[in-house]
Formats: sequence, structure tokens, C-alpha cells
Amino acid sequence: MGLLLTILVIVAAVAAFLWYRQRSAAPTGAPPAPSNRFHAVTIHIRADACPAVRVFASTKFLAKEAPRLPLENCTAPVCKCRYEHYDDRRTEEDRRESADAAKYEGEQKRTRKDRRRSRA
Repeated sequence: MGLLLTILVIVAAVAAFLWYRQRSAAPTGAPPAPSNRFHAVTIHIRADACPAVRVFASTKFLAKEAPRLPLENCTAPVCKCRYEHYDDRRTEEDRRESADAAKYEGEQKRTRKDRRRSRA
């Protein structure tokens, strides 16, 4: 009887340790570290998501500015919202490369090579 009780206590301790370790390894909800300046994320919202996260349904955030998940006022028993990643927050065509962009066709009159550096 004593041996059975000891084995049961050891099994329960191992199960509790594994459960705690799994919960500790769960994502902290912090947005990922950006791989570039414009790395962006949206919040993938599931059908059973809470109303607090639905406010952000179509919002793209720079990764470093995204709200942590779960949100503070999340009412879901277990938050299943996740980040979707994008290389760039911008979705529109780059106007600098556009065919419609005005291009300067005149003579270059700049004398300094690095014209934006201060002369101080």
C-alpha cells in the first residue's frame, strides 16, 4: 500500500511539472521581433473571438507597436488569436517607382555630394 501511494505521488508530481513547463513555454503574447523596419502583423481573429479583439479586425500594425495577446480585456476563456506576419505594412505601390511620378529632367546643379549633411 505504501509503495503504491509513493508511485502515485511521483506520477502526480511529474504530471504537474510537465503541465507547468508547457504553460511556461506558451507564447507570451509579445509581438515578434521585427526582421526589418516595416515588418508588420495583423491579428488573426477566429469566429469565437472576443469583442475586444474584433476592434482590430483589419488593422495592420508595425510589429513593435502591435498590442500584446491576449488583450487585457479579453473575455475568452482561452485566447486563440494569433499574429499573421507581413514583410511590409505598406500595401500600396511605391510612388517613387510609379510611371506617374514626376521626374526631374533638367540639369543637375548640386555641387555638394552629400547635400543633406549639415555643414556644422
